[in-house]
Amino acid sequence: MTSTHLTIRDIAALAKVSKGTVSRVLNDGPGVGEETRKRVLKLINDLDYQPNAAAQGLAAKRTFNIGVIIPHTGNYSMASAYWPVLLTAITEKAAEKNFNVLLSTARSEEDVDSAYRSILRGRRVDGVIVSAEQFGQKQLAELLFKGFPFVMVGRSSFIAHYFVDVDNVGGAAEVTKHLIKLGHHNIAMLAGPEHFPSVIERVAGYQATMSAAGLKPSIAHCSYLATTASESVKALLAQRPAPTALFVAAGDLATPAIRATTELGLTIPADLALVTFDDHPFYEYFSPPLTAVSQPIQMLGQAAADLLFALIEGRQPEMTNRILPSKLVIRRSCGS
Repeated sequence: MTSTHLTIRDIAALAKVSKGTVSRVLNDGPGVGEETRKRVLKLINDLDYQPNAAAQGLAAKRTFNIGVIIPHTGNYSMASAYWPVLLTAITEKAAEKNFNVLLSTARSEEDVDSAYRSILRGRRVDGVIVSAEQFGQKQLAELLFKGFPFVMVGRSSFIAHYFVDVDNVGGAAEVTKHLIKLGHHNIAMLAGPEHFPSVIERVAGYQATMSAAGLKPSIAHCSYLATTASESVKALLAQRPAPTALFVAAGDLATPAIRATTELGLTIPADLALVTFDDHPFYEYFSPPLTAVSQPIQMLGQAAADLLFALIEGRQPEMTNRILPSKLVIRRSCGS
């Protein structure tokens, strides 16, 4: 699937009106109700529509910029263990092509659209790399409408498009098997927002492994905010029988989880084995060092950039997607 400029027919489909109606709105013609006219004009304005000839003219002018859209605030993104590494890899690939990288983050966690609006308006980039975490139909329509080549990091739940991702299911299954081999039967899982595709896949890997071993899964979903993560951990550990192991399914949840266990007076790994999905260089300096599923984040960024530049240059990529393997890094927090 490649991105092309949408036509008046596509505008009509999105607005649920006829092509003739769209044409009359564009030409300020008669015979269109005021409410319909406003609805079509708002759609055209929101998507920064240009008629075909103008759009093709814009497309012919290279900006030598690519965009990276992160649907989180800048504070959250740059403080995480994931996004800075990914962004660095993309930037290095772009430099090899003499391209600049424009980064766009959300104004707030509740206003994901702002990350898209600020970078797509005015066609300042030749293509974009987007996080599939909160990628919805509205964002897809905008990207397709404006004719931007784009590549997703992570999978979308509703579109098969160019993407790169890590083996979330396999990584979650591997770490769960490791805990079972160590003798744990009550293994709880702290997962991120339940509608994120990566979270869905990690939960699936954990659940399938637990069920195959005849064990009962126990899952708590929470946001990536420290306060809600700590509360969710305490609720999980209050269950009876109490979990003997906790699988934290995102690196951003690891520190709040450890803080919660400390507040409960538990010792890792004597009272509770703890493992996390996402590794970080400082995890080996924790006391005890933290067992983690390591993602090839740098390789993800490089693969996403390679895919995007192939699309920008009009080349058909050899593969429409790449799934990269994860690696379990065993340290002492699980008692091994």
